[in-house]
Amino acid sequence: MVPRRGRSSNSQRKVGLLAVLAFLAATTGLVLSSGSQEGTARTRTFGQDRLVSWEALPETDGEMCEWMPASASANLVAALQQQPGTGAAATAPDRPRPSDAARAEIAKRKPVSTLRDPHNAFSGLVVDPLRNEVVIAEENNFSILVYDRLENTPPVASMSEPKRMIQGEATFLEFACGVYVDPANGDIYGINNDTLNWMTVFDRNAKGNVAPSRKLATPHTTFGIVADEAEQELLMTIQDDHAVVVFKKTAKDQDAPVRTLQGPKTLMADPHGIALDTKTGLIYVTNWGSNNERTANNTGKPYEGRAARHANKPNWPIPRENNIPSSGKFQPPSITVYPKGARGDTAPLRVIQGPKTLMNWPTSIAVHPDRGEIFVANDTGDIVTVYKADANGDAAPIRTLKGTRTMIKNPTGIAIDLKNNELWVANFGSHSATVFPVDASGDVAPKRLIRSGPADAPSPMLGNPHTIAYDTKRDEILVSN
Repeated sequence: MVPRRGRSSNSQRKVGLLAVLAFLAATTGLVLSSGSQEGTARTRTFGQDRLVSWEALPETDGEMCEWMPASASANLVAALQQQPGTGAAATAPDRPRPSDAARAEIAKRKPVSTLRDPHNAFSGLVVDPLRNEVVIAEENNFSILVYDRLENTPPVASMSEPKRMIQGEATFLEFACGVYVDPANGDIYGINNDTLNWMTVFDRNAKGNVAPSRKLATPHTTFGIVADEAEQELLMTIQDDHAVVVFKKTAKDQDAPVRTLQGPKTLMADPHGIALDTKTGLIYVTNWGSNNERTANNTGKPYEGRAARHANKPNWPIPRENNIPSSGKFQPPSITVYPKGARGDTAPLRVIQGPKTLMNWPTSIAVHPDRGEIFVANDTGDIVTVYKADANGDAAPIRTLKGTRTMIKNPTGIAIDLKNNELWVANFGSHSATVFPVDASGDVAPKRLIRSGPADAPSPMLGNPHTIAYDTKRDEILVSN
């Protein structure tokens, strides 16, 4: 903290101000005014910049921009410690809702214009080599799509039609971001990231607006999913809770997790992708980097309010209601590595992190156990990075896929077809899934491509938009997703 200075420094300030003015006059030019014969002011300009007036600043007792810690104000301290739902807004009386007639009248209004992506936006994907299909989770229109594995959209075609589509209110699909296929029976497991906190399970032949054969309540902001077939378990990443939760593969309805990996020692920070190395028994988690700390509920009392819906279950992650004020941090993106049976606040065995990694929003990850390699789809970087499975620290990728020929744009899903030795990438930013040889490197064209829209169709990149604002200066609409 800078020491405070009192009135004794006022004369020094005035001398310093005059020195600054002299410097400006010498370097950028000074504007002088002198009286004309008619008594009016005449301006003479030297240089380009013009100093038209100056005035002494009012005297202050101390620094003009004096740093004040939050602890210096009781109001600031109270605001930081205030829990959600306890402020003045929470206790204020609710405004009366508009009448049904008023709401019906407003609903009749037609929009002047609409900004919407009509095409399917591929998010996560998985290859089913036994049935020669690729199954894709799609966020924009709330669906799961099934294509033939060898589908290849012709350049002149506007899109490829899926073999089957699961979509509609009965499906319990919204913002579908992750998908897994049971290798034995072909059941499709879908993950909803935001508005619907359910994992849905469908028969492999399901299509249309059909109800799932079963569904499981999952923590809010579940994103990635991988199955441990040997242990018959499902492992999922939870963005908001910085956690990995593990359920029995047969879990349904309100079943609780069997264990949870969460806590500051885990170094998880907004985890997204998750992959299991079946040879080593290790799990790999990709982290975007934002984090906050939470206090455990050690009072012996059950959670109340919004958190009580699920957080009282055994092994449920500590919810956002237990955030520690001012604990939020932004860390560099990373890959954290754990034994697959890790639980509680367990530190990772290794962390891949640093500028050499080239990671930028690492959204999805896949492991090739035979090659000993891990593949990462980096959303904002438009790049797929490949590392040795035993990489540690600030490790550079052993190869990358990036460039205009690759057609990789905002990749959010990645999968490896071990049977056919192919690498699949879901591109959220270009309505496409691209297929490469597993050892592809550099700016190479894909061997096949599946498009859900025309090649030149723009992608608005809308993902559950919440609020909008109009920038009058730039004539732009700002949308938070």
